[in-house]
Amino acid sequence: MYSELYGFARMYLFPDGDVIRQNLRELEHTQWISREELEAIQLKKIQNLVAYAYEHVPFYGKWYHQEGIHPQDIKSFKDFKALPFLTRDDVINNLESLVATGYHGKVFEDKTGGSTGRPMHFFMDQSTALWSAAIETRHRGWYGVKFGDKRAWVWGNLKDFPSWKKKDRLAAYIKRYRYLNAHTLTEQNMDSFAAILEKWKPAMFRAYPSALYIFAQYIKDKNRFSIRPKLIETSGEKLSEIQKNTIAEVFSAPIAEHYSSWEIYSIAYHCPQGGYHVSEDRYLEIVDDAGNQVENGNIGEVVVTSLNQYAMPFIRYKNEDCAIYETKNCNCGRSMPTLREVVGRFQDLLMRPDGQIVYGSIVDYLTHDKPEVKQFQVYQKDKYNLEVRLVLKCKINKDWESRFIKELEEFFSSDMKIKIQIVDEIKLTEAGKLRTVISDIHAVL
Repeated sequence: MYSELYGFARMYLFPDGDVIRQNLRELEHTQWISREELEAIQLKKIQNLVAYAYEHVPFYGKWYHQEGIHPQDIKSFKDFKALPFLTRDDVINNLESLVATGYHGKVFEDKTGGSTGRPMHFFMDQSTALWSAAIETRHRGWYGVKFGDKRAWVWGNLKDFPSWKKKDRLAAYIKRYRYLNAHTLTEQNMDSFAAILEKWKPAMFRAYPSALYIFAQYIKDKNRFSIRPKLIETSGEKLSEIQKNTIAEVFSAPIAEHYSSWEIYSIAYHCPQGGYHVSEDRYLEIVDDAGNQVENGNIGEVVVTSLNQYAMPFIRYKNEDCAIYETKNCNCGRSMPTLREVVGRFQDLLMRPDGQIVYGSIVDYLTHDKPEVKQFQVYQKDKYNLEVRLVLKCKINKDWESRFIKELEEFFSSDMKIKIQIVDEIKLTEAGKLRTVISDIHAVL
């Protein structure tokens, strides 16, 4: 009953609720239109965004003028794909000139989590935040979760809940959110959180996979809590097979990976039928190292344009992620393009001595059926040296280690010097994330 009351209040009584409601109506419609109709809408939004950026954003106006580009030249997606890429370095070095002059909506400053070692400041408009609220509401509805349903967070970048300001705690209670800090996953905190959730019965989790995995493993080991949400939503990290199997076993709920970023918000969401649907107001390209579009089914670097983000437009933005487009349409019948896999950060790709790329997920594949392994992290110093750091549940012997190295050599070749390092823990980033792959080399797609 509270879900319906809160949902009604948020949509009809709260400020900007009418905007979320309008956006949600549009999204419920556009997910079922034909691909041709969707692309026509996207092209029109692209044309409007480029024209606005040309006139009102100093960085784009100067850049496009120097390149001999005029908004009237954008008559097709092919024309649009001739525009130059925006990079993280461009944003870091030109922040003020990337902000639109005369923008009248609400704007706030934020920054990325810095998992790459380079936090990036940016400005976000309230309009984009409201679009994302509608997008996330629609996506979670695919799994039966409604606006206002109870939500448990296992997240980073949080202080412990008791230390929050009174108004922040009150807001969390009204929204029916409960939090577990990924930085403080002590037995005491996890036991207390599990006891709360068992009685409280959340409809969904929103969590970093690594943090939720630790929490799930604790519940499994204790064997005295029963928590059954409708949905597990993971974000911020790539979900490994080890994590996925344990989380699914403990909570008996479907897992949806949410591909998002601080500067763009929601980009794609895992469909109950398979892949990741790219949100309608994101135009996503996948390109090779030379900037050419790759064929569906092949890995490339993500280039994303946020079609409703006007205060600080991200146009053909290379966010340093890698992904693969699916080669066929999703069985659900929705028209949005579908990603087969979000591979991870571009910097996290590994390389064989002969220069061939190896996905970091290979190590996940090799460890997910090894009950001895609790967590892993791969570090590649150069093309000839690979270090695999393991947190173990139990001791291993030299034979186990030798077999694992042989399995790794099947993918990395015997020319790769592979070192297994047993560690007590793998440190999280400042944002509370676990980096499973760290590479000091530049992979060429």
